Amino acid sequence: MSLGVFARHKKAFLLSGIGICLLAIILTINPNIGSSFAARGLSVVVTPLQRGLNATIAWVQGHFSALANNQGLISQNRALNEQIARLQLENYRLQLASEENERLNAVLNMHQRYAELPTIGARVISHDPNDWNRSFHIDVGSRDGILEGMVVFGGGGLAGVVRDVNPTSSQVVSVIDSRFAAAVMSIRTEDVGVVRGDVRLMQQGLLRMEHFDVAAQILPGDEIDTSAYGSMFPRGLRVGTVREIHTNPDGQTRHAIIEPAANLDNIDVVLVVTQLFGDGE
Repeated sequence: MSLGVFARHKKAFLLSGIGICLLAIILTINPNIGSSFAARGLSVVVTPLQRGLNATIAWVQGHFSALANNQGLISQNRALNEQIARLQLENYRLQLASEENERLNAVLNMHQRYAELPTIGARVISHDPNDWNRSFHIDVGSRDGILEGMVVFGGGGLAGVVRDVNPTSSQVVSVIDSRFAAAVMSIRTEDVGVVRGDVRLMQQGLLRMEHFDVAAQILPGDEIDTSAYGSMFPRGLRVGTVREIHTNPDGQTRHAIIEPAANLDNIDVVLVVTQLFGDGE
Protein backbone atom coordinates (compact mmCIF):
# COMPACT_ATOMS: atom_id res chain seq x y z
CA MET A 1 0.00 0.00 0.00
CA SER A 2 1.42 3.34 -1.03
CA LEU A 3 1.58 6.40 1.18
CA GLY A 4 -0.79 8.17 -1.21
CA VAL A 5 -3.50 5.57 -0.73
CA PHE A 6 -3.05 5.69 3.06
CA ALA A 7 -3.27 9.44 3.01
CA ARG A 8 -6.47 9.40 0.97
CA HIS A 9 -8.11 6.81 3.22
CA LYS A 10 -6.54 7.86 6.56
CA LYS A 11 -9.88 8.64 8.14
CA ALA A 12 -11.28 5.25 7.16
CA PHE A 13 -8.27 3.43 8.54
CA LEU A 14 -8.56 5.28 11.86
CA LEU A 15 -12.26 4.50 12.18
CA SER A 16 -11.60 0.84 11.37
CA GLY A 17 -8.87 0.66 14.00
CA ILE A 18 -11.14 2.18 16.62
CA GLY A 19 -13.90 -0.26 15.69
CA ILE A 20 -11.58 -3.24 16.00
CA CYS A 21 -10.43 -2.08 19.43
CA LEU A 22 -14.00 -1.62 20.64
CA LEU A 23 -14.97 -5.02 19.30
CA ALA A 24 -12.00 -6.60 20.97
CA ILE A 25 -12.93 -5.09 24.32
CA ILE A 26 -16.56 -6.21 23.96
CA LEU A 27 -15.59 -9.72 22.97
CA THR A 28 -13.18 -9.98 25.88
CA ILE A 29 -15.34 -8.67 28.68
CA ASN A 30 -18.81 -9.85 27.54
CA PRO A 31 -19.46 -13.43 28.76
CA ASN A 32 -22.46 -13.86 26.47
CA ILE A 33 -20.40 -13.83 23.36
CA GLY A 34 -18.93 -17.19 22.52
CA SER A 35 -15.27 -17.81 22.42
CA SER A 36 -15.06 -17.68 18.67
CA PHE A 37 -11.86 -17.81 16.78
CA ALA A 38 -11.97 -14.03 16.26
CA ALA A 39 -12.62 -13.38 19.92
CA ARG A 40 -9.79 -15.66 20.93
CA GLY A 41 -7.47 -13.99 18.47
CA LEU A 42 -8.31 -10.52 19.65
CA SER A 43 -8.00 -11.54 23.28
CA VAL A 44 -4.39 -12.43 22.59
CA VAL A 45 -3.81 -8.78 21.77
CA VAL A 46 -6.12 -7.15 24.29
CA THR A 47 -5.37 -9.29 27.38
CA PRO A 48 -1.74 -8.15 27.71
CA LEU A 49 -2.96 -4.56 27.39
CA GLN A 50 -5.46 -5.11 30.19
CA ARG A 51 -2.84 -6.76 32.35
CA GLY A 52 -0.52 -3.84 31.80
CA LEU A 53 -3.31 -1.42 32.67
CA ASN A 54 -4.17 -3.38 35.82
CA ALA A 55 -0.51 -3.46 36.82
CA THR A 56 -0.27 0.29 36.29
CA ILE A 57 -3.39 0.89 38.38
CA ALA A 58 -2.01 -1.37 41.16
CA TRP A 59 1.35 0.47 41.11
CA VAL A 60 -0.37 3.86 41.34
CA GLN A 61 -2.53 2.65 44.23
CA GLY A 62 0.49 1.21 46.03
CA HIS A 63 2.49 4.39 45.43
CA PHE A 64 -0.19 6.62 46.90
CA SER A 65 -0.69 4.17 49.78
CA ALA A 66 3.06 4.32 50.52
CA LEU A 67 2.92 8.11 50.38
CA ALA A 68 0.04 8.09 52.84
CA ASN A 69 1.97 5.75 55.14
CA ASN A 70 5.05 7.96 54.89
CA GLN A 71 3.01 11.00 55.80
CA GLY A 72 1.70 9.12 58.82
CA LEU A 73 5.23 8.16 59.87
CA ILE A 74 6.41 11.75 59.43
CA SER A 75 3.56 12.99 61.62
CA GLN A 76 4.33 10.36 64.27
CA ASN A 77 8.03 11.20 64.17
CA ARG A 78 7.26 14.90 64.57
CA ALA A 79 5.02 14.20 67.56
CA LEU A 80 7.68 11.99 69.16
CA ASN A 81 10.36 14.66 68.65
CA GLU A 82 8.14 17.27 70.28
CA GLN A 83 7.51 14.93 73.23
CA ILE A 84 11.26 14.27 73.59
CA ALA A 85 11.96 18.03 73.53
CA ARG A 86 9.36 18.60 76.28
CA LEU A 87 10.84 15.81 78.40
CA GLN A 88 14.37 17.17 77.94
CA LEU A 89 13.22 20.65 78.98
CA GLU A 90 11.45 19.25 82.04
CA ASN A 91 14.56 17.24 82.95
CA TYR A 92 16.70 20.38 82.62
CA ARG A 93 14.34 22.30 84.90
CA LEU A 94 14.42 19.52 87.48
CA GLN A 95 18.21 19.45 87.30
CA LEU A 96 18.42 23.20 87.88
CA ALA A 97 16.00 22.94 90.79
CA SER A 98 18.02 20.08 92.28
CA GLU A 99 21.30 21.99 91.95
CA GLU A 100 19.80 25.12 93.50
CA ASN A 101 18.36 23.03 96.32
CA GLU A 102 21.81 21.58 96.99
CA ARG A 103 23.36 25.06 97.11
CA LEU A 104 20.64 26.31 99.46
CA ASN A 105 21.17 23.30 101.70
CA ALA A 106 24.91 24.00 101.75
CA VAL A 107 24.25 27.58 102.90
CA LEU A 108 21.72 26.35 105.48
CA ASN A 109 24.24 23.84 106.81
CA MET A 110 26.84 26.59 107.13
CA HIS A 111 24.35 28.82 108.88
CA GLN A 112 23.69 26.02 111.38
CA ARG A 113 27.41 25.35 111.76
CA TYR A 114 28.13 28.99 112.53
CA ALA A 115 24.86 29.69 114.34
CA GLU A 116 26.66 31.90 116.86
CA LEU A 117 27.56 34.39 114.11
CA PRO A 118 25.09 37.12 113.10
CA THR A 119 24.43 36.73 109.38
CA ILE A 120 22.23 37.99 106.58
CA GLY A 121 21.42 36.07 103.41
CA ALA A 122 22.17 37.52 99.98
CA ARG A 123 22.01 36.52 96.33
CA VAL A 124 24.83 36.88 93.84
CA ILE A 125 23.65 39.27 91.11
CA SER A 126 26.75 39.56 88.91
CA HIS A 127 30.35 38.42 88.50
CA ASP A 128 33.57 40.15 87.53
CA PRO A 129 33.43 40.38 83.71
CA ASN A 130 37.21 39.92 83.45
CA ASP A 131 37.35 36.83 85.64
CA TRP A 132 34.19 35.02 86.70
CA ASN A 133 35.54 33.84 90.05
CA ARG A 134 37.66 36.84 90.99
CA SER A 135 34.88 38.96 92.46
CA PHE A 136 31.11 39.19 92.43
CA HIS A 137 28.28 41.47 93.55
CA ILE A 138 25.53 40.67 96.02
CA ASP A 139 22.09 42.24 96.45
CA VAL A 140 22.59 43.73 99.94
CA GLY A 141 24.33 46.98 100.83
CA SER A 142 24.62 49.76 103.37
CA ARG A 143 20.85 49.94 103.76
CA ASP A 144 21.04 46.37 105.06
CA GLY A 145 23.86 47.14 107.47
CA ILE A 146 26.66 45.81 105.24
CA LEU A 147 30.14 47.28 105.87
CA GLU A 148 33.44 46.93 104.06
CA GLY A 149 35.50 44.11 105.56
CA MET A 150 32.58 41.85 106.44
CA VAL A 151 33.12 38.15 105.80
CA VAL A 152 31.11 36.28 103.17
CA PHE A 153 30.72 32.51 103.08
CA GLY A 154 28.68 30.18 100.93
CA GLY A 155 28.91 27.26 98.56
CA GLY A 156 30.59 25.11 101.21
CA GLY A 157 33.10 27.47 102.78
CA LEU A 158 34.66 30.92 103.00
CA ALA A 159 33.82 32.75 99.78
CA GLY A 160 35.42 36.17 100.26
CA VAL A 161 35.22 39.55 101.92
CA VAL A 162 33.20 42.70 101.21
CA ARG A 163 35.29 45.47 99.60
CA ASP A 164 32.94 48.07 98.11
CA VAL A 165 29.51 48.89 99.50
CA ASN A 166 26.64 50.71 97.81
CA PRO A 167 23.21 51.40 99.31
CA THR A 168 21.61 48.32 97.69
CA SER A 169 24.55 46.14 96.64
CA SER A 170 28.12 45.22 97.54
CA GLN A 171 31.22 43.88 95.82
CA VAL A 172 32.81 40.76 97.27
CA VAL A 173 36.47 39.93 96.61
CA SER A 174 36.67 36.13 96.44
CA VAL A 175 39.25 33.99 98.21
CA ILE A 176 41.22 33.39 95.01
CA ASP A 177 41.59 37.11 94.21
CA SER A 178 45.14 38.46 94.60
CA ARG A 179 43.77 41.10 97.00
CA PHE A 180 42.59 38.43 99.44
CA ALA A 181 44.59 37.19 102.47
CA ALA A 182 43.65 35.45 105.73
CA ALA A 183 45.36 33.82 108.70
CA VAL A 184 44.66 30.09 108.69
CA MET A 185 45.40 26.86 110.52
CA SER A 186 45.64 23.19 109.57
CA ILE A 187 42.89 21.33 111.43
CA ARG A 188 44.92 18.13 111.74
CA THR A 189 48.33 19.55 112.76
CA GLU A 190 47.30 22.98 114.10
CA ASP A 191 50.13 24.55 112.09
CA VAL A 192 49.35 28.16 111.24
CA GLY A 193 50.05 30.15 108.11
CA VAL A 194 48.55 32.65 105.67
CA VAL A 195 46.47 31.97 102.57
CA ARG A 196 46.32 34.53 99.81
CA GLY A 197 45.16 34.85 96.28
CA ASP A 198 47.80 34.37 93.63
CA VAL A 199 47.70 35.84 90.12
CA ARG A 200 48.92 32.61 88.52
CA LEU A 201 46.82 30.24 90.64
CA MET A 202 43.73 32.42 90.33
CA GLN A 203 43.30 31.25 86.73
CA GLN A 204 43.06 27.68 88.04
CA GLY A 205 40.61 28.55 90.82
CA LEU A 206 43.23 27.88 93.53
CA LEU A 207 45.03 29.87 96.23
CA ARG A 208 48.37 29.73 98.04
CA MET A 209 49.22 29.01 101.67
CA GLU A 210 52.58 30.24 102.95
CA HIS A 211 54.48 31.41 106.07
CA PHE A 212 54.09 28.09 107.84
CA ASP A 213 56.99 26.40 109.62
CA VAL A 214 59.29 24.38 107.38
CA ALA A 215 58.98 21.49 109.83
CA ALA A 216 55.17 21.58 109.69
CA GLN A 217 53.62 18.19 108.96
CA ILE A 218 50.94 19.55 106.66
CA LEU A 219 50.02 17.02 103.95
CA PRO A 220 47.79 16.92 100.87
CA GLY A 221 44.20 16.35 101.95
CA ASP A 222 44.50 18.38 105.16
CA GLU A 223 41.63 20.78 105.81
CA ILE A 224 42.44 24.45 106.33
CA ASP A 225 40.29 26.81 108.45
CA THR A 226 40.60 30.44 109.40
CA SER A 227 42.45 31.11 112.64
CA ALA A 228 41.95 33.96 115.11
CA TYR A 229 45.59 35.14 115.11
CA GLY A 230 45.59 38.77 114.00
CA SER A 231 42.80 38.01 111.57
CA MET A 232 39.79 39.93 110.36
CA PHE A 233 37.98 36.59 110.10
CA PRO A 234 36.25 34.60 112.83
CA ARG A 235 37.98 31.38 113.78
CA GLY A 236 36.90 28.11 112.21
CA LEU A 237 35.60 29.12 108.77
CA ARG A 238 36.48 26.41 106.27
CA VAL A 239 38.88 27.82 103.65
CA GLY A 240 39.82 24.74 101.67
CA THR A 241 41.87 21.59 101.32
CA VAL A 242 45.59 21.16 100.71
CA ARG A 243 46.19 19.86 97.21
CA GLU A 244 49.99 20.05 96.93
CA ILE A 245 53.06 20.93 99.03
CA HIS A 246 56.09 22.59 97.38
CA THR A 247 59.53 23.57 98.63
CA ASN A 248 60.50 27.10 97.63
CA PRO A 249 63.69 27.80 95.61
CA ASP A 250 65.55 28.89 98.77
CA GLY A 251 65.20 25.36 100.12
CA GLN A 252 64.27 26.72 103.55
CA THR A 253 60.57 27.46 103.16
CA ARG A 254 57.57 25.73 101.66
CA HIS A 255 54.16 26.67 100.37
CA ALA A 256 50.94 24.76 99.78
CA ILE A 257 48.38 24.89 96.98
CA ILE A 258 44.87 25.12 98.42
CA GLU A 259 41.62 24.17 96.70
CA PRO A 260 38.84 26.44 98.02
CA ALA A 261 35.98 24.83 99.93
CA ALA A 262 33.52 27.26 98.35
CA ASN A 263 32.27 26.28 94.91
CA LEU A 264 32.88 29.64 93.26
CA ASP A 265 31.82 28.41 89.82
CA ASN A 266 28.18 27.99 90.84
CA ILE A 267 27.82 30.23 93.85
CA ASP A 268 24.50 32.11 93.83
CA VAL A 269 23.48 32.36 97.50
CA VAL A 270 25.76 33.54 100.33
CA LEU A 271 25.70 34.54 103.97
CA VAL A 272 27.33 37.79 105.10
CA VAL A 273 28.61 37.87 108.66
CA THR A 274 27.27 41.22 109.91
CA GLN A 275 30.09 41.72 112.38
CA LEU A 276 33.64 42.98 111.96
CA PHE A 277 36.56 41.08 113.45
CA GLY A 278 40.06 42.40 114.26
CA ASP A 279 41.50 45.46 112.58
CA GLY A 280 41.53 44.18 109.04
CA GLU A 281 44.60 43.38 107.00
